[in-house]
Order: sequence, then C-alpha cells, then structure tokens
Amino acid sequence: MSNPSKDEFVKNQIIEAAKTVFKTYGYNKANMGLIAEASGKGRSTLYYYYKNKEDVFKAFMFDFHKPLITNCELKLSDKNTIDKNLSIYAKENIIHLENALETYKIILNDLKQGEDFISSIAVKLREQDIDIIKDCLTWAIQNKEIETLDKEHINFLATVIVNTIDNTKKEFFIYETFKGDILTKINWINNLLIKSLKTK
Repeated sequence: MSNPSKDEFVKNQIIEAAKTVFKTYGYNKANMGLIAEASGKGRSTLYYYYKNKEDVFKAFMFDFHKPLITNCELKLSDKNTIDKNLSIYAKENIIHLENALETYKIILNDLKQGEDFISSIAVKLREQDIDIIKDCLTWAIQNKEIETLDKEHINFLATVIVNTIDNTKKEFFIYETFKGDILTKINWINNLLIKSLKTK
C-alpha cells in the first residue's frame, strides 16, 4: 500500500518540475517526456501519479491558484465593508494575473488561441472564487450594509461579480482591448453592481 505523505511529496516534485516545463514550452508543446526529465522521475513514476499531460496541467493550475485563494482568505474579513473586500479581491486577482503574465507568457499565448481543456479547468477554479465572494456578500448582509438576499441570489450575484472581473482581466491582459488602471475600472463596476443593494 502506498504512503500518502510520500505520494504527496512525489506529486509536488512533479508539479514543481511541470512549472518549469510549462514556463519554457507552454501548454501545447509540453509533453510527459519533458516533465519526466525535468522532475528526475521515470515515465512509469509519472504515469503512476498522472495519466497524461492534461492531468498534470490540471494539478499545476490548481497549485498555481492556491496563493490567490490563500491571500484572499488572509486579507478579506467580515470587519471590512463590502466595497473594501471586493477591492481587495480584485487587487489580489490582478497581482496574481500580472505574475502569471510575466512567468507563463507562452501558456497565455496558447490561451489566446483557445483551449477548451484549459477553459474547463478555469470553470472549476472559478467555483473557489465564487465561494469567496459569497462570503463577502454574506458578511455585508450580516453587517446590514446591503439588503438581505436569499442563497440563490447570493450565488447569482457572486457569480456575476467573478465573471465580470474575469472578463475584464481578459480584455485588459489577454485581448488588450483597454489600457490604464484596471483596478479602478473593476472597483467602479463592482460599486455599480452592489449600489442598489445598499441599505439606506
């Protein structure tokens, strides 16, 4: 029977190596041979833990997303106003994306060409972000900043906020439709979204 702690250690080694491979080759040109070589593991070891490149990339994406979630959890608070929490969330997203742009330029070029598989991973990562915004909205209701909403409307509004920020980031960083201060623009949109919900 395998040792869970050893398994996690080996998987982490593989993901760290995969970061270098994806940084160098992007998603399209990376392959299991390059990842095995970079990790110092045999192909059989690699295939024991990950069935293919897509599986490795999925693990890589979730690992890459962790610092964003951690930073948000540390900085967001039920003591903050809804405006401040949403601004913190937007700022952390932008910092995270700017780091990705600098580190993983080739992957982002692959994204520009459209990858259905990568998009499917993004949907799963988005669920974590939606949960963060749902917390922010719940705190705002508890603090009587905004009117009471049922769970369905909280989930809907959280999804709209996350999608709005995601699409705005794409317009600025991937499609380069707009220039300038993205955080100010996102904060403006968020304020519009929640303004009508604020209590008198």
